[in-house]
Amino acid sequence: MKFLRKTLSFVLAMTCAMSFVACNDLLGGNSSESSSENPLFSSMFGEYSESSTTSTIVSSQDSSSLEEDSSFEDSSSLEEDSSVEDSSSSEEEIVEEMSIHFLQLGNNKSGDCTLIKTGDTEVLIDAGSTTGSAATIVPYIKNYCTDGVLEYVIATHGDTDHISAFVGGSSGAGIFDSFECEIIIDSALTTKTTQIYKNYVTKRDAEVAAGATHYTSIECWNEANGAQRSYAIGQTITMEILYQKYYENTTSNENNYSVCVMFTQGENHYLFTGDLEESGEKSLVASNTLPKCTLFKAGHHGSDTANTTTLLSVIQPEIVVACCCCGDQYEFPHQGFINNVAPYTDRVYVPKMMDKLMNGNIVVSSDGKTVDVQCSNNNILLKDTDWFKANRTMPSAWAA
Repeated sequence: MKFLRKTLSFVLAMTCAMSFVACNDLLGGNSSESSSENPLFSSMFGEYSESSTTSTIVSSQDSSSLEEDSSFEDSSSLEEDSSVEDSSSSEEEIVEEMSIHFLQLGNNKSGDCTLIKTGDTEVLIDAGSTTGSAATIVPYIKNYCTDGVLEYVIATHGDTDHISAFVGGSSGAGIFDSFECEIIIDSALTTKTTQIYKNYVTKRDAEVAAGATHYTSIECWNEANGAQRSYAIGQTITMEILYQKYYENTTSNENNYSVCVMFTQGENHYLFTGDLEESGEKSLVASNTLPKCTLFKAGHHGSDTANTTTLLSVIQPEIVVACCCCGDQYEFPHQGFINNVAPYTDRVYVPKMMDKLMNGNIVVSSDGKTVDVQCSNNNILLKDTDWFKANRTMPSAWAA
């Protein structure tokens, strides 16, 4: 009986001890510390308890070491992950869409009008060809300039076929009456005394009185009176006023007073030279470091008095738009222009020919990398039109 009682006492004590350890583990305690502090457990198991405790302590030390290593590895891993995320975030490219619209002007006359749009910013370069063109131009612009504000307006020079629709007339209100213009840039010098030019100045000055800012090309180049050479029209897109000597030297040829503008979007460059003629183009090349250009608005509507090899050999354009009416009284685009541009590209587009559209409104769009051309009437190249085949000679570079 005594043996039985001792045996039962031993089993009961052992059961209680084990239950105590299990409960302590469940409650998050350290089993080794609990064992050493429990007199019942110590007295019952003696050397076994010490051995078990020692083993557990070693295990605990290893665990602590592992936890430290794990903590270090996790921290390092997080830092690496964070670094990767930060790196990818900092290198993430900003994609900005930009579209350049060369407008057909609703008549059988050559003239310039180009709308550039990126985000909520619009730039208008010229508004020809007649006051009646306002009836075609204004509704087109309103489709894209939905807030009624043109952030930048550039009148390259004072010829009627570049400024008439700024004024408008009986057929419709002009640009200055139809939109709020924030910054107006025009040529520093002029030969013009025409009524259209006088009306342009009157309307421009009224716009300035209403809050617009007016700068000349030479003020922009000299960054005088608050003007800038370069304007950010997007996060990654700039508009730069280039220099040519007729900003401050007189000439009898109004075309050479033209304001010259370069737009840059990533590696793509888009050049506008108004009606700049041969001597002006030489000055432009000599005074600026010009890059190869994705797009060139042909000088002087595709004239052979502009578009010289001096300029074209430097900019080597990929796309050329000649803002003209094929077969008008000036016979644009000239054969000399075609011969000079042919070695660099055959992607030449023209909005109109007499009494009918050719390409229509020509829209060049880009996300900074790829560039696309879409036209309202068709996407046919000048060299493939019936008009070209009947009226011009195919250059050898295009015949191959």
